Amino acid sequence: MKEDITYLEDYKLVDEYIRGNRNSGEILYARVYERLPGFVYKYAAKSILTEEDKNEIIEETLRESIEKIDRYNGRCKFTTFVLGIAKNKCKEKIRKNSKIIVIEYDEDKIIEEDYNYLNQDPAIIIIKKEEFEKVNEAMSKLKEEDKQTIQLRLLNGMTASKISELIGESVEAIYSRYRRAIKKFKEIYEKM
Repeated sequence: MKEDITYLEDYKLVDEYIRGNRNSGEILYARVYERLPGFVYKYAAKSILTEEDKNEIIEETLRESIEKIDRYNGRCKFTTFVLGIAKNKCKEKIRKNSKIIVIEYDEDKIIEEDYNYLNQDPAIIIIKKEEFEKVNEAMSKLKEEDKQTIQLRLLNGMTASKISELIGESVEAIYSRYRRAIKKFKEIYEKM
């Protein structure tokens, strides 16, 4: 086992820290903290992560590195071990946040990808196309804030709390605006 340990000093410090030597832990984490924030900020620089997200990643990385410290095997520097955790945390947070993508509603575009025209009755195709046009026209008659609310809730599947964070209004205001927007949309749609 000792032959596999490349970074013996770090391995000993980890072992001492696990056995209760706080000074060893302070030495290890002082080295980690010299590099961790810079690594996270550089790795996530071109992503959609906010300052708060990056700080969360740093905290989660430190917490997880302490929880999994017994997995450190000495084959790499302890700092590299922790930065590996940080890299995975960054990827996870970016993946999670990238699912919240705002879909722009294009009034002139009719989405036809869902239809297999070869296997459908032409009458059904025409009816569906007319329905899309009717929906587009009804959406075009809504106020911009109503369109935005419907887009975020229905097209993007966002929760009221996520929309609240995005727009900066209370959750109750979002629910109220969404109900009004749907009611207005139905009125316009039914008159067509």
